[in-house]
Amino acid sequence: MEGREQAKQVLKERYAELSKHAHYQTVPEVLAEKLGIQFEVNEEWRGDRPRYPLILDYARKHQVRKILDVGANTGFFSLSLAADIEDAAITACELNKTHAEIIQLFTELGGYANISVTDRPADLKNVDSFGLFDLALHLNILHHAGHDFDREHVPDRDAFMAYAVDYLTRFGTTTRRMVFQMGYNWGGDKTVPLVGRDDQAGKIKFTVELLQRSGWDIEQVALAKPGTGMSPVEYELVPLNELLSQGDLQIWCIERYGAKVWSEFYQRPLWFCRY
Repeated sequence: MEGREQAKQVLKERYAELSKHAHYQTVPEVLAEKLGIQFEVNEEWRGDRPRYPLILDYARKHQVRKILDVGANTGFFSLSLAADIEDAAITACELNKTHAEIIQLFTELGGYANISVTDRPADLKNVDSFGLFDLALHLNILHHAGHDFDREHVPDRDAFMAYAVDYLTRFGTTTRRMVFQMGYNWGGDKTVPLVGRDDQAGKIKFTVELLQRSGWDIEQVALAKPGTGMSPVEYELVPLNELLSQGDLQIWCIERYGAKVWSEFYQRPLWFCRY
């Protein structure tokens, strides 16, 4: 018991450390209840709980058993999937060594035998060297290329698209399916947008071009909308052909989801793809 309490204290200390991507994720509810520990975030700003049901449904639908979580942060998705798909083998890939340690501690305290943790970077050099997976989560990582990794390959915003096409093409040898999401400010810098903050149509068209040029087949797209339950936000699946058939996609987005100005995070569509 003493060792368990010490480990929980280490978790709290590690989570409190500041870094560029710190304090982003909560603890999955089942694990939080088991350990008596939770890290809350402002889910009106960003959150993982609204996306998870769609990701879990997608994983179950395609009966995936080998999952790669790229940029796993503090492990919300890896830990959640490990609990809900007990016969799945999950690799949590997290470059931030503090966050990788947090995932490892959660894995040990929660008794998850089906999670392995690596801090090997999923950069251009390594992106096709993790083995072959049934499903990969690649969530809000790629727009940081040129800042957090691969600086030599993305010296400026203009170099991003060609790099991203090369990257995602190589990533196609790593996984059969991918859940993909990205930010539209290069490196997270609001002064260097890849697509304007409120240009929903532009974000959709930008990402469709990126994925299709990389050889990915887009199966589903999900967009954020006001929540009807406890969560302030939920995601709705929309057929890609419905999106692309709109005469004015920007007006369609406003009419369907309202004129409410979402946080930048919730203005990022969620893409379900196969290679």
